[in-house]
Amino acid sequence: MPRLQHKIALITGGAARIGFETARLFPDEGASVVLVDLDNETLGRAGTDLKGHALTIAADVSSSDDTQRYVRETVDRFGRIDVYFTNAGIEGKVAPLVDQTVADFDRVMAVNVRGAFLASDEAAFITGAQYPVDGGMAAG
Repeated sequence: MPRLQHKIALITGGAARIGFETARLFPDEGASVVLVDLDNETLGRAGTDLKGHALTIAADVSSSDDTQRYVRETVDRFGRIDVYFTNAGIEGKVAPLVDQTVADFDRVMAVNVRGAFLASDEAAFITGAQYPVDGGMAAG
């Protein structure tokens, strides 16, 4: 039996690189896949490449409203989320520190940190998960 049989996997940053390569593996293991990405064009290609094995949702992971929307769409369609890969991230401007701006820094933090926080927070709310003292996540 495949390891992810009948599981629902949501992957942010799922349209390219690590997220997409992960998404390519999940259907072979029995999972239904939801790809979330900001780049609608790349997201469309990823959905096509997965030959109908993925629901694609365009969203900005740093937006609380978008995060609530993509989680709600996933739960509305599949009833739950079993695997939540908060993979979305950006490198930001590659330049010496003196050439960086606060806006550059804020954008990286918004996607890489706030996006992961919003995803975890919304998943905990939807699933009723609780965070034990050791930092692990257990369904409540």
